[in-house]
Parts: sequence; structure tokens; C-alpha cells
Amino acid sequence: MRCLHSARTVSLPKAFCASLACVFVLGSPATAQDAAGNDASLRQALQGIVTASPLHDRIALRVIDLGTGRDVVGVDDHTPRNPASNMKLLTAATAMLELGPDFRMRTGLYGRIEGHSVSGGLCLKGTGDPTLTSSDLVLFAQRLVDEGVRQVDEVIVDGSYFDSQILPPSFEEQPNEVAPFRAAVAALSVNANAYTLRVRPGGNDGALASVSVDGSGYFDIDNGLQTTGAGAPNVIADQRVTGDQLSLTVRGHLPLASASMAFARRVESPLHYAGHAFIDALRALRIQVPEILTRMGKESDNFVAEMVLKVLGAERKRKPGRSADGVLVVLDALKGLGVPTAGLAMVNGSGLFHGNKVSASHFALLLAAMYKNPSLRDDFIAHLAVGGVDGTLAHRFRDLPAQRIVRAKTGTLDDVIALSGYVLGPTPDRAMAFSYLANNVSGQHTEARNLIDKVVEALAAHLYAAAKK
Repeated sequence: MRCLHSARTVSLPKAFCASLACVFVLGSPATAQDAAGNDASLRQALQGIVTASPLHDRIALRVIDLGTGRDVVGVDDHTPRNPASNMKLLTAATAMLELGPDFRMRTGLYGRIEGHSVSGGLCLKGTGDPTLTSSDLVLFAQRLVDEGVRQVDEVIVDGSYFDSQILPPSFEEQPNEVAPFRAAVAALSVNANAYTLRVRPGGNDGALASVSVDGSGYFDIDNGLQTTGAGAPNVIADQRVTGDQLSLTVRGHLPLASASMAFARRVESPLHYAGHAFIDALRALRIQVPEILTRMGKESDNFVAEMVLKVLGAERKRKPGRSADGVLVVLDALKGLGVPTAGLAMVNGSGLFHGNKVSASHFALLLAAMYKNPSLRDDFIAHLAVGGVDGTLAHRFRDLPAQRIVRAKTGTLDDVIALSGYVLGPTPDRAMAFSYLANNVSGQHTEARNLIDKVVEALAAHLYAAAKK
């Protein structure tokens, strides 16, 4: 008899832990009198931009000069507002502070090997890794083959590291949404708890189209998708939970000339889906396994943020990890940074939907504190989108005095536009932290983005005009 223990460990996902090499050319510091005059001029310019906008009474803005520590401007910046995805700044900062770059999320495979079989159950246990994929499960299965295993009596999925609340707080606001951005969370999660529905036409007019998914044992598929001789594709898929499976009804039509199509959708029961995906991996390598899936423990990027929030709760408060405990860790971390938490309401880690209330001052002070922390500054800046280069800012801030100087987090909901981050100057002591929250702007997203873009452009012009003197 041999005991099997195979594990995969990963550090915090790149979205929360990265590195950045910064090269600065030091210039001559401005005099206190020059700095005060420049601040007044910039303040006047920013206030003019805000006042001229028809949205001026629906926005909050705070800008801090990171070189002097002085406030540049504040517009309704102490009023808590819906921050949308800017909420992830709090989650990311706390993960770096509390867990650090050496923290590892461990996914383990445990069992007892007797001859060529695993008896007593093969246990797959997770601790919140948001990057686990089907390919990783294949590697686990290959390890079994390497150990000589040819048969498994039972697959056990252990998700006890998190609590049983698989839907993060406030996610219930859109109960019929099946897109992956609203994915559930569990201690063992595969493919970000999303599956791909693949369809392709049948062999002739009138035949059923082909419908396939990964982790097929998790699904009860009712395929009524017809192949037609002509026309446009029309694929309708309806999913609902039935016991331990996901019933998937597929209807519509797909023309013979149509290419294969793929649709990403969220799973409803992450642990069951993970177990069936692992069974698929085992069978692909010719390991015999019965269709038995046992739940052990509790059932429990937006997805990454919500996973990390629960990891924070598990590591710093108690196990199983709970979103509410993760929130307490975030609040403790903010207090430790000297960021007042009065008026701040946090219900989830991603900022989706409603319930979160954070002021522009909360964000600006957090950004300033992280910038002043020499051990975390580069990593924190690196996890943000780069203006004109990548992420959600790839097509914004391309025409500035220098490249790659805007590093920020966007936020978008139906009635929210937000942007918080940094404008980096030519030297480390010439940089600005800013936070902008626009609420009640449904139907006016373009106007709301244009306003903050003008503010950021003014900050960049100010920083580089000062450098040329």
C-alpha cells in the first residue's frame, strides 16, 4: 500500500502580484513657493473641468500630490459612492499586504494506492486557486498513471477551505445572468467556474447539430438544435439546476455552412463541475472510474477578486473562508495603512452590482499609502492597467506627454463610471494619485469617461510641464 500525495501550488494570480522595473531620471526639486503656485494653478484648472461638465453634481474626485503629500483638489470626495470594479483596489492591496508575494494556493490530490487501484476514495482538495484549469487536472491524472494506477473507486472533492456560500454577496441581484463574469466561487474551482458550450452543424439538412461541453457528466443535455440548409445561426440555451447536475436545453437552428460556435457560461455548482472535469481527465488517460462523485466538506477578474477575498478570510480570520471575514481583513488592512474607514461599506471583493459604498478619498488615500510603501509599490502599480497599452485602458490615454504614465483601475456598471490610479511623472517625487467616481450616469458613460480623461490629461500636462522648467 502506498499513499499518494500530489500537489500543485501557485502564488497569488498575476492580477494581484506582479513586478515592475522602474527607471527614473532625477531632476531638480521645485521650491516651496513654486510648488504652492503650481498647485493653485492645477487646482483651478481641474475645478474648471469639473464645473464645465453637465455631470458635475454626480461625480466625486480627489487628487493627491505624491511628492508633497498635499491635496490638489477634492470634489465631494468624502461621500461614499458605488465604486464598481474600483473595489478590486481594496482587495488587491489587502492581498499584497496580508498574504505577500510568497503566499501559495495549494491544490492537492490524496489517496491510498493498493496495487493498480486507489481505494477508499481519491480526494481532490483546493484552497482557493483561481487559475486551476482542466489542463492541470490532466497533469494530476498523468501523475496517477506514472504511479501505475489504472482504477479509482471514488472521486472525492474537498471544498471545505471555503464556506458554503458559492455566490458572492450582491451577485443575487441578477439571478438570470449566466455569463462568466458572474461566476460562483468555491475552494476548488476549475476554468474559473465557467464552461464552454460548443455547437456545430450536423451532416445534413434536418439533422441534429452536435452539442458538446467539458465535464460532460455534470450536464443533462436536451439537444433540439436543428441543422438547416440556409439561414442565420440561432442558438438558444437554457440552463437550470436539477439535483447535482445542470440541465441544459439547447434549441434553435444552425445552417450547414456555419462554422463551429462556442459560448462561455457560468456553472451553478463549482464542486460538482470540478469533480466531473477531473473524472473526464482520468478517463482520457484510460483510468477506470465509476460515475460516483462524493461531496466532502461544504459547497461553496470578478472571479479572482471574490476567490482572493475568501482566501483572506480563511488565512487571517478562520476556516472555512467567508466573504464577510475577508471584508474584515480588508478593513483591518486599511486602518493599518492609516486610511479612515468611516462611511465605507464593503460587501464583496469585485465591486459587482450594488451594496459597496466607498468614497474617492478612501481610494486616493489607499493609493497614496501603497505608493509610499517601498516593498509593495512596484507590485501594486504593476497590477494596474497601463494607459494606451493594455487591459481596460488599452485605447485610452495614448496622446500624453510621455508613454505608459497612467496606471489605473476602471470601473463600469449601468449607472457607474469610475477610474482610480496614478499619473507617473518623470521622477518618483512627481506623481499624482487620483480617484474618480461617477454615479447615476446611466446612458451617459461617454460623457463620464470624457470628464475623467480630461482630468488625467491635465495632471499629465502639469507634471511634465514642471519637469521642463
